Amino acid sequence: MNNTIPLELPATLPYDFYLVTCRNSSEVIIYENLFSNISPTSVHRDFPVEEESPQHLSVILFGIDSASRSSAIRRLPKTMDLLRDMRAYDFKGHTKVGENTFPNMIPLLTGLNVSELYLPEMPYMDKISFLWNYYSKTGYTTFYAEDWPSWDTFNYNKNGFQYPPTDHYMRPFQLALKSAEDIKYPYISEYCYNGMSRHSLQINYLKQFMDLYKGKRRFALSMINGLCHNTEENLQYGDDDLCDFVQWMDNEGHLNNTVFIIFGDHGNRISGIRRTLVGYLEDRMPLLQMIIPEQLKAHATVHESLLANTNRLTTHFDLHQTIVDILKRSFSRPSIAYREGKVRGISLFQTIPLARTCTDACIPDTYCVCDQTIEEPTTNALAKTMSETGVQMLNHMMLAEELCANLTLDTTTSVRKYLRTIKETRLIQSALSLLGNDDVLDRYIVQFQTTPGFGIFEATFGVYQDRGVRVEGSIDRVNIYGNQSACIQDNALLKTYCYCV
Repeated sequence: MNNTIPLELPATLPYDFYLVTCRNSSEVIIYENLFSNISPTSVHRDFPVEEESPQHLSVILFGIDSASRSSAIRRLPKTMDLLRDMRAYDFKGHTKVGENTFPNMIPLLTGLNVSELYLPEMPYMDKISFLWNYYSKTGYTTFYAEDWPSWDTFNYNKNGFQYPPTDHYMRPFQLALKSAEDIKYPYISEYCYNGMSRHSLQINYLKQFMDLYKGKRRFALSMINGLCHNTEENLQYGDDDLCDFVQWMDNEGHLNNTVFIIFGDHGNRISGIRRTLVGYLEDRMPLLQMIIPEQLKAHATVHESLLANTNRLTTHFDLHQTIVDILKRSFSRPSIAYREGKVRGISLFQTIPLARTCTDACIPDTYCVCDQTIEEPTTNALAKTMSETGVQMLNHMMLAEELCANLTLDTTTSVRKYLRTIKETRLIQSALSLLGNDDVLDRYIVQFQTTPGFGIFEATFGVYQDRGVRVEGSIDRVNIYGNQSACIQDNALLKTYCYCV
């Protein structure tokens, strides 16, 4: 982007991204546009790219930030109908393991929890063992794209990568778009550039990758962030483009030796629907659809296991282990990952136990959806006590930040009580009440609103025999905070809590 090169057409440019500017005889710009391209001449690999085959399958991960399965059914009807016609596996019990994108993508791409990465010791992410590194060493060309350079998975409150993590990496293009947006370029907005949607630009870059390396081993991760992260309703504007892309993949033969996965990292966390019971469930249950080539179904139990697992409790840890098995060609003998002697991830190529619990699946209690709840009044003394306890915890965490306002309780917006086991009353059993805390009487999910800023927060509370109240786990922000916390630069958690003064 830094060097101006006179262009004589036709021309082949050895770059993935370039800005074309046309001027008239008076040197006035009459046309300007950013272009993407896949140029193999700019890639320096230690291992040659090999041919794909029924034994060496390509893997294409197409992610949509904040897309739940239920939201996809509502907002992507054409795409979901096409996937159904293509006999994609639709995983109905897929559940997130972390609050936002980063703690869900790390299990998917590494098989680890964020706490196991030792991030404070890493100025950059380059030393983390991502799936694309293993695939690259086995003759795969690699691709990674996201469309929010300031907010993407590895750069939001982090330093990202010192070097391009994959052969083809879209961040320079997205940074150029952001620069154009910052100077108020006339044909750019949050969602569009020069008459094209931002997600279409990214889909086109992926299509260029698929075409240039057709027949070669390919590993790609394309993550669409901007489409529906802030507003769940906007997902519908991607339906035609995503449907066309899936159909194009099939028509062009790109699925012949490819495992194609469409997924969400989590459901919508800050849109209006999140503050309903439906939104509470959707936040925890992201989209996961998988298409596999016909010859893979011939391996013993693969099809039967995938079909059974569409109705089982699954996580990104399981998806990671599945992608590991694709690389190792462990289709007939699928693998299980262990961590500290406990099962961490089960390959989806083998049948997951029907009786699997959230604890078994390494799903934190906060995100477990296996328990029933009932609505409770928001006006009683206990509701107020729990909400005030949550506000006190928020203020305690911000105590050292002088730029953050002291929050006060405005109102309790929602209270739901977990149904739990008490032998005398024979109520429905709840896994959340069986954590070894015999003095816990009840647990509640509470949403409360604070001032200043009208932030809405949600937390799980335990009520104990001595009538004490305690926050169980984290407190999550469930509405958008925009620039309210602009004074916080390097603490992702406090940015969701702080109202700058």
